Amino acid sequence: MKVKKMMEKLKYIVLAFTILLLFTGCSSNNKDIENGTATKQSQTQENSTNGEMVKQKTEQVYASVEGKKISQEEMDYECFRVKVQNTLANTAEQNSCPSEKTLISQIVELKAVDYLAKESSVSATREEVQQRLDKFKNEVASNAVFQDMIASFGAEKFWKFEEQRYYTIINAEKVKEKLFEEQKQKQSYLDDRALKLSAQQSFDDLIVEAVGQVDTTIFYH
Repeated sequence: MKVKKMMEKLKYIVLAFTILLLFTGCSSNNKDIENGTATKQSQTQENSTNGEMVKQKTEQVYASVEGKKISQEEMDYECFRVKVQNTLANTAEQNSCPSEKTLISQIVELKAVDYLAKESSVSATREEVQQRLDKFKNEVASNAVFQDMIASFGAEKFWKFEEQRYYTIINAEKVKEKLFEEQKQKQSYLDDRALKLSAQQSFDDLIVEAVGQVDTTIFYH
């Protein structure tokens, strides 16, 4: 009888211990799940934050000129173009990039050229731009250093910006040609060299005025 009672007592003790282990195990698993969920959420938030930082960097706006935004991509192109020019010219500052303020000023001046061309009723044609662009491509086709640099930046992206640059370059040339003809009528006694210098001076003055006239907002970072 005593043995039977002891066995029953032992059975209840084992049962109670088993139940305790089950509850402890469940609690531990729940904590692991909670910790795992928290870790996953933390990683997701971190990835989301990093993604937002990259997105903000890509979409960062440095200025607005006549309603058109100057983006990070355009700033990168301007910096890269300076490096390309320095490399082709074999200067000591091949890998240097102008300051952010300088780049923004240059871009604003380029926009002012297009504004001035519009005000002067002159404009580069697509055919003129394509012809000049093809000529430049042929000139650098065999330049391995140039081709490697363009490939690292992104050839398609570079030539897209370069096409727009040639519109501005030709617009500037056409404005100067118009100013030259005007100076020639006013000062016919001057030779071509003097007339070109006079036209260039007038052009520079008009660009300064145009920079002040275009609707520009600059955001320095």
